[in-house]
Amino acid sequence: MSSATVKVSVIIPCHNHGEFIREAMQSVLASVFKNYEMIVVNDGSTDTFTLEVFKDLDREFPDHPKVRIVHQAHSGVAAARNNGIGLSRGKYILPLDADDRIAPHYLNKAAEILENNPDVGVVYPHAQFFGEKEGAWEFPPFDPKRLLLYNSVVVSSVYRREIWEACNGYDPEMRLGYEDWEFWISAMEKGWKFHLLSGPMFEYRMRSGSRNSACDIPENRRALIRYLCNKHKKIYAENLEYVISEKDVELSQAHIHIRTLEAAISDREADLSNIYDSRGWKALLICCRIRDRIIPLNSKRRRLAKHIFNMMIRLGDILKTLTRRVFISRGK
Repeated sequence: MSSATVKVSVIIPCHNHGEFIREAMQSVLASVFKNYEMIVVNDGSTDTFTLEVFKDLDREFPDHPKVRIVHQAHSGVAAARNNGIGLSRGKYILPLDADDRIAPHYLNKAAEILENNPDVGVVYPHAQFFGEKEGAWEFPPFDPKRLLLYNSVVVSSVYRREIWEACNGYDPEMRLGYEDWEFWISAMEKGWKFHLLSGPMFEYRMRSGSRNSACDIPENRRALIRYLCNKHKKIYAENLEYVISEKDVELSQAHIHIRTLEAAISDREADLSNIYDSRGWKALLICCRIRDRIIPLNSKRRRLAKHIFNMMIRLGDILKTLTRRVFISRGK
């Protein structure tokens, strides 16, 4: 496929994610849109399984018209993306992490928007969580000011190559994550519009130990925000009043939520205290103590007593259900 005809370049950096990389690649290969190339960048993986996977990929795609496998020393995801994009030929770029997936119609819908709207530089979709957590991940319509507060654009958005060139690529200094957030701020500063697609077109894998979770640590989060503000001083200074007021509202809402939780916990503690002070609870404790003294822990009698006790509980539940049905039938 010549450089003149490649429409979308999909760039997949991978560092020790051999267990997921084939899923990501397969989601691209299953795309309805076929005018693409896929560049998978092995970012200095070290675990045995991932290295074996890449050996297999090298054998499977030695001279594939759409798929290229490249290797580099470990430099971080930003540098890996930059390397892959530098080797790519597409008019539009889609960065895809090795543990995520895209929907079959994502590429054609994004490319159509970019082809028909020359003022739009970035097309981003709604998403879905999968893995350790499942559910919808919906984004609001694009708001330039909101982007200064939150990373409100999904990492796997499709954008024009000239944005990457004008922004000097992803910042390799941001090793802990959110290099895509900084990239979107740079694109916004240069005047490009962002377009939100309808429907979920991107699947984000939820798993513990991801890079972005490292930025949830307070000192890392503080360093991230300071870095963004220093690198984009002009736009943050111009919107300082908005940023401070929105953060103040957010802090106030967090305090209200904390007070609500504290009140709920206090009510539960009061309920538990009433239970512990009740005659029934004290009688139950006495019965348990007598049982422990009379019946040895591992004896057959102990197991039999436990079985009888459970049977009595189930029988009590059945009697409650029958009694409730009798009262309901009489009420009719």
